[in-house]
Formats: sequence, structure tokens, C-alpha cells
Amino acid sequence: MLGILDRLPWTQRVVLTVLIAVAVAGVVFEGLSAETVPGAVGVVICGLLPVATLLVPTVPTALVSGIALLSIAYTIIGTQLSPRLDNTFGVVELLGLSWLLVRVVMQYRPLRTIWLAALLIVAACLLPLRLDASNEEYLPAMGVGIFFGMAFMTLLGLYLRLHDRRRADSFELARQAQRLEYARDLHDFVAHHVTAIVAQAKAVRFTTAAGLPPSPAALDDMLAGIEKAGSQALVSMRGMITVLRDDGNGGAVPVRPHQTLGELVATAADSFAGPPVTTSIDDQLAGRTLPHQTLDAAKHVVQESLTNVLRHAAEVSHVEISACDEPGSVRITVANDGIAADNGMPSSGFGLLGLTERVESVGGRLTAGPTGAGWAVTAVLPSSPT
Repeated sequence: MLGILDRLPWTQRVVLTVLIAVAVAGVVFEGLSAETVPGAVGVVICGLLPVATLLVPTVPTALVSGIALLSIAYTIIGTQLSPRLDNTFGVVELLGLSWLLVRVVMQYRPLRTIWLAALLIVAACLLPLRLDASNEEYLPAMGVGIFFGMAFMTLLGLYLRLHDRRRADSFELARQAQRLEYARDLHDFVAHHVTAIVAQAKAVRFTTAAGLPPSPAALDDMLAGIEKAGSQALVSMRGMITVLRDDGNGGAVPVRPHQTLGELVATAADSFAGPPVTTSIDDQLAGRTLPHQTLDAAKHVVQESLTNVLRHAAEVSHVEISACDEPGSVRITVANDGIAADNGMPSSGFGLLGLTERVESVGGRLTAGPTGAGWAVTAVLPSSPT
């Protein structure tokens, strides 16, 4: 807490206001206990300035050094007063300098912190010199005690600085992980649905350019496929925007549209705009309820693999999606019998990289590569919550 009232909850505002009021009352009491007007004025001014910095969001270097130098100057002047202070040297000022030291350590870079902290420590350790001769025997002990107290406050400032840094780093890591998750989802939406639209539009152009314009029924089927892919892209994007906006769902995880692996694979196969797809899934596995993290990863594995068939494969006559049960895991494979295509589309990107990150994030592993008869993507996912 750096004393920024307008950024604090009302409860902390009340507490800070009470503390400041108590500090001001303490400074006034200390000033009234001084036997001379210059002594009273000096105690009040030197005590109020550090307390006032609690209301400043960021303490400037000039203000810190000015407060420390003013305290040292008044201490020097106080040794020449007659009579000198007899029962207090400025306890509120000492507390204010201590907290100011903590803020300096938290706020400034090391080089600037060193000389500002040195000024504040010197100012604090010299405070007992304001007392009169009757307290001389206690001055060394008070000076040593203040020095160790300021050393402790320095360590406290370092701890709070490290704590703030770790919190900021954790927040940044969380934001980075969130950005990667959104990037993977956005890639899936664009690559899968838009690729289907592009593939079907190319099919229309290819048949027309070859002098074989499609019949009205075939053209209607192609346009219906484009319309369906576009509608699915809008639905997917709307779902992502809903999650990003968190429209009053209290941060709850959205309900998955598929509850079983069999339904998930069947839906992906039916909506695929490319070559024929066959599925082979163990009967017990097809109807089993799997963890939603596993289903989510499996959905993206199947979706990305089918998208890559449209984007990067040629001469594909058949695509097979298979899934089998293994001890503690589920193995999903999407294989095709095609070859690498030279269709002008980028051959490298973030698809497999993002897919690997997604699979590994749920405790699985992903492999992809040629099989001798085509290309296959295999994911091994946990069948129970991790």
C-alpha cells in the first residue's frame, strides 16, 4: 500500500485516514511539549512532512532528499537551542522516515535507492541528538537501536519489492498463457472453418475452369457447404467472444457441446468438406464420458488434422479417424493417404505448435509425420482427470 487514497477500498481508506489523523495528533502533542517556539515549529514541520507523503502516489526524489536534509538541518539547529527538547526527539517523524525508507526501496532503482536510503538512515540516527544533556547517556543506545530499526525497514522494503515483482511476473505469465490460449482458439476457428470455405470455393472455380460447370444441384450443394462453414465460423467466433466478455456467467466454464468422444468425432467427420472420412472407435470408448480437458484437446486434434488435409495435402482419397483405449489414456489418430500439396498455402505456421502446446497442457503428447502411405497425427490423452 503506497498511500493512494483514491485507489484504495473504502475500508483501507478509513484505516489510513485514522492513522494519519493519529500521526497528526501525535506531532501536535510533541510540538506542544517543546519548551521553545522554534523547537515546536521544527518538530511539527519535520513530523508532518513524512506523514504527508502517505498521500502522494509516487514520492519524487527531490521530496525524499528534501525531507531528509531538512530533518538533518533541524537536528543540527536543535543542538544549539536553549533549552533543547527534553522528552521527545520526534517519534512520529522517525516512523514517517522509516516508512519513507520502505517506499524508496520499493520504488527506485538500486543506485538511486542507495543514496536516498543513506540520507534517510542518517537523518533518523541523528534524531536523538535533539535531546538535552539529561539524556546523553541514552544517546548511543538510541542511535544503535534506530540504525538497526532502519536496517530492518530496508529489508522490509526489499521483501515488498520482491513480492511486487513476483506478483507482476505471475500476472504477466498468466496474461501470456491466456493470450496463447486465445491465439490457439482463434487459429482453430479461422483455419478450420475458413479453410473449408476456401476449399469449396476452389472446387467451384476448378470445375468451371476445366469446362465442366457444375449442375445446379451440385452448385447448390457446394454453396450450401460454404454457407454451413461460414455459419459454423460465426458460431465459433460468437462463443469465443462470449467467453472473453464473460457475460454474467461468473467465470464458469462454458458447457461443452460434446459429451462423448464418439459424438465429437462423428460431428467433425460429417462437417468435413474434403475427401470421405471413416471413423474407427472402440465401442466402450465411444460412449464413455471423458474429462472435458481431454475432450477439448481431442476436438482440436481432430479439427486441426482435418484442416491440414485441406490446406497441405494433395491426392487424398481417404481420411481415417481412429481412437482406442489404453491404460490410463486414449490414443486418437487422424491419418490420410495423400502427399504434400503445392497449393500456395503456407507450409509452416502455428497449427501443430499450438496443438502440441494444447495437448501437453492436459498431460498428453502429440506426434505428427509421414507414415509411408500418407500422413498421420496421433495424440495420447489422459482418460481421467489430471
